[in-house]
Amino acid sequence: MLRLLNKIWFNYKEYFVLIILLLVSLFLISKNDHNSVKNFKSFVFGSFSVVTSVISDIVLVSDIRSENERLRRINSELMLEVNKLREYGIENEELKNMLGFQDTFNLSLIPAKVISRSFSTLQETITINIGEKVGIKPGFPVVNGEGLIGVVYNIADDYAIVRTLRNINLKLVVRDQRSRFEGILRWNGDYLTVTNLPKTADIQLGDRIITSEMSSLINTPLPVGIVAEILNPEKGIFNDLIIKPIVDFVRVDNLFVLNRIQSKKKDQLELNYFIRK
Repeated sequence: MLRLLNKIWFNYKEYFVLIILLLVSLFLISKNDHNSVKNFKSFVFGSFSVVTSVISDIVLVSDIRSENERLRRINSELMLEVNKLREYGIENEELKNMLGFQDTFNLSLIPAKVISRSFSTLQETITINIGEKVGIKPGFPVVNGEGLIGVVYNIADDYAIVRTLRNINLKLVVRDQRSRFEGILRWNGDYLTVTNLPKTADIQLGDRIITSEMSSLINTPLPVGIVAEILNPEKGIFNDLIIKPIVDFVRVDNLFVLNRIQSKKKDQLELNYFIRK
């Protein structure tokens, strides 16, 4: 044991001496009341406080970002669950009996961030910071905690272009969640519209509009908007609707791509017009 201690002292004695001298110096400095020493101590402690404060702020910002992404994910997942529950709550007995039928698609949320956006009034698109490397494919829906934003149109390894609902080339089958009437949602350059609905369609102001499960593109109900106006209610044989979108497209920044596998029940029925140009 003594031999080991001697060996350690012989190999590291310079470090031991340095540590002892540093401790003695710190002790003497703490006992010294000279003005220059006081100023030096204030500078050292002040610098230490600044460094620790900066490090603490960096850690705090990182924690806040992680927490924000977690909360956004929870909010989007709750939106999907709420809409699923709304659907179950208004289905008739026949549809409820069909709930035992095994579905063939799975859902998962992939977080993404908007890195650029177009300013076209007819063909609005956004570019997001994920792409084919994480499994993104054309046709995947894009959502946030409010509802549907758009559909992935084009992809690269690390980026994807999304057609928002305010794009004339994106047309979706939608449904009045209360009355179950369906129609084609499209952007006319000024409004989201559903056109050529028969007069017999049970549509009321304030009705929620969701994507239809009959859609071959988006086969799960997602919130789209609210019926804001019914056009031609007194004449003609058709009604047109103006839909107020649920999502505030101007403020869209963080979002999720909905990863889904096509349902086999939709393969033979094409009710969407997702024009790829």
